[in-house]
Amino acid sequence: MHYTFCKPFVCILLLILSTIMFMPLYGQNKNEVTISGYVTDVQTRESLIGVNIFNSSDKTGTVTNNSGYYSLTVPAGDLRITYSYVGYISEEKVFHVASDTTINIGLREQSAKELNTVVVTADRRSELKSIEVGRTRLSMQDLSRMPSFMGEADLIKYAQLLPGVSKGYEGFSGMIVRGGNSDENLYLVDGNPMYNVNHLFGLFSTFNSDAVKSAEIYKGSFPARFGGRLSSVMDVHTNDGNMKEYHGTFNIGLISSRISFEGPILKDRTSFHVSFRRTYLDLVSKPFIWIINKQEDSDVDFGYHFFDANVKLNHKFNDKHRIYFQLYSGYDILGASSKDKYQSGNYDYFKFNMGWGNILSSLGWDYAISPKLFAHTTLLYSQYDSKIKNHNEDKEGNNISSFKYKLKSGINDIGVRTDWDFHPNNSHFVRFGGVYTFHTFRPNAEKIDTKGGYEDDVIGGGLIKVKDDVIHTHETSLYLEDEISLVDWLSLNLGGRATLIKVQGKSYLSAEPRASFRAMLNDRISIKGAYSQMVQSVHLLQGSVLALPTDLWVPATSKLKPMVSKQSSLGIYWANKGYEISAEGYYKTMDHLLSYKDGESVILSDQSWQDRVASGEGRAYGVELMLKKNQGPFTGWISYTLSWANRIYPGGEVNRGKRFPDRFDNRHKLNIVGIWKVSPKVDLSATWSLSSGNMATLPLEYYTDINGKQKKYLKERNNYRMPLYHRLDLNVNVYRPKKKGRMGIWSFGLYNAYVHQNSFMVYLDEETDGFMQGADVNRAKLKSITFFPIIPSISYTYKF
Repeated sequence: MHYTFCKPFVCILLLILSTIMFMPLYGQNKNEVTISGYVTDVQTRESLIGVNIFNSSDKTGTVTNNSGYYSLTVPAGDLRITYSYVGYISEEKVFHVASDTTINIGLREQSAKELNTVVVTADRRSELKSIEVGRTRLSMQDLSRMPSFMGEADLIKYAQLLPGVSKGYEGFSGMIVRGGNSDENLYLVDGNPMYNVNHLFGLFSTFNSDAVKSAEIYKGSFPARFGGRLSSVMDVHTNDGNMKEYHGTFNIGLISSRISFEGPILKDRTSFHVSFRRTYLDLVSKPFIWIINKQEDSDVDFGYHFFDANVKLNHKFNDKHRIYFQLYSGYDILGASSKDKYQSGNYDYFKFNMGWGNILSSLGWDYAISPKLFAHTTLLYSQYDSKIKNHNEDKEGNNISSFKYKLKSGINDIGVRTDWDFHPNNSHFVRFGGVYTFHTFRPNAEKIDTKGGYEDDVIGGGLIKVKDDVIHTHETSLYLEDEISLVDWLSLNLGGRATLIKVQGKSYLSAEPRASFRAMLNDRISIKGAYSQMVQSVHLLQGSVLALPTDLWVPATSKLKPMVSKQSSLGIYWANKGYEISAEGYYKTMDHLLSYKDGESVILSDQSWQDRVASGEGRAYGVELMLKKNQGPFTGWISYTLSWANRIYPGGEVNRGKRFPDRFDNRHKLNIVGIWKVSPKVDLSATWSLSSGNMATLPLEYYTDINGKQKKYLKERNNYRMPLYHRLDLNVNVYRPKKKGRMGIWSFGLYNAYVHQNSFMVYLDEETDGFMQGADVNRAKLKSITFFPIIPSISYTYKF
């Protein structure tokens, strides 16, 4: 909707200002004081996110924020406070406080032996007691033990094993969450959105596990502090670095290696953490290419590799002020060329280059203004670009024919974000803030240059150049949320977000209400519900199942509105003695979704991308069940999802305006995950996945034209369901302790252990259907392409 006066935006701003003005009204009683501070790892001084702080005297508690800071209002006098965190030894401290006091705490990580016998402490932000529906904290310990593709631990593939999350295509690091598209997931790295999260066409994600400290995924309720995508949020925080000692990790695998190093620059004040990863497929392929060239007397070259690097600097001025600097850079590079020379002097030449990647940087400042008020401000910069170059050239006598093609697109973002945490008392936890981003989109710069014989292959021949103007977008959001404890058994999170998007002289203003509740029926059972409205101003136009540079990130424009989703969720949760059971249901609608029109090509077109797409609507609903065991030497979970997802484009440009199932409308999804800590030196893990096949578009009917020839007839989009998908993955880790606390880890894995031929793609076999010659159409057959048979992996990690 186009507004000339931004009423919702002004209302949210007034709410934030009024919250600040009326902060004194939230004051505490005279006999109450506030304790606050940071909780860190006692050995590394790295801040810990989500630590539980519990006051046994009045049964109140809180958790540390993303900076490891906490604030808790308590009665003055003697206190018994418990600090607990999964994977760490709980600390119980006795204090006497008469006024507001800063208390910084260090927790010690449990050893491998202790982890076998430890009783896991209840997590205040667990599925049972958290207010959010569909929020899951991803365990970095589980990530390091679970089976992995080609030996690379992958954060997104871990998330694919959760209910409501689909992988999209086998082996790929995409996420399809609750009927959405792959571009509807917000990936935050220390608060900075990342656009491209794929390496090797999507086989690996850009998240290097050595650089990740914590990660959470939201897919049901979305607190007002998150915005910009429709379907999910993955909130990732990277390692700050050890402020005490120097440590490092080196890993070597079949196709890639990685190294990380951390330590103090100024002891207890300044730390760094760096990590680097690179594949060496280009180096491994060189001997094979040399042999082929020798045998075939040819001149062929091929190379592919990706790399990524993470750098983080962290400095503590004092207990009130901290700053950090974070940098990520990752890129994929693919190149191929060949040249055949003939005795006549003629030749055939081919060269192809493709590249895509991210640069992400942020500068953050934490300021503990008072025991009750904490501010985090961040300057943000990100860049994504992709490019393709293709050059064909033939020489016959004096005639030279050539074809040159270039495609380039990208995004640059510059922004600032500020987030404020206000703890007036134990019944209210207020968060407010805002973010401004200046987007620069270069959606599609395409150039074709032909001469000679190639001119007949391209309409018009000669030079065709399509270059959309650079599009600038201003995006501003303000948010306010209050986590309210009405009584011991009932808590609410009420808030809202206002987003103003200005592009090409037009303004789009959206009010995004958010609400969730949690009702404790008893100590073991809770019911939760949520409603969220989300707005997304960027779209990803994909023309292939692979993550390719031809995928274009495009903005909302004066012609195309931002996407909007509305989701309602309801769930029931049970937890007792290390077991958790949950059941969640959801219903979601999506508006202004983009898709290429029927018959439109991704590339080689003289039309603007805006003229090749259609705007439509989506609908998704389902039920998610999960049984989890998180205590003892054997842990894991079983998850099942029953879901529906469909699309409709009322304008008629897609599927003639009829509703059709989304290509990832997987009706059933089942995941079983088991991790067994056999001893301090050995752990075993296995995952088994089963799901309904993806939808595909196939011409399954025929018609006879006026010349009596049979031709294919495509009745509707996504008219065929691919075969059932299932796969078993296995992994073994063997730990070899060394002197001075060093550790060597051997990891052995099997991907697709029983070699099931899962279909990556299904197509009509034109050699057997015979329709072109008028043969019997009943002879038509479908063929399946399988990319991933059994894949063994081995890797070695050395920690020092």
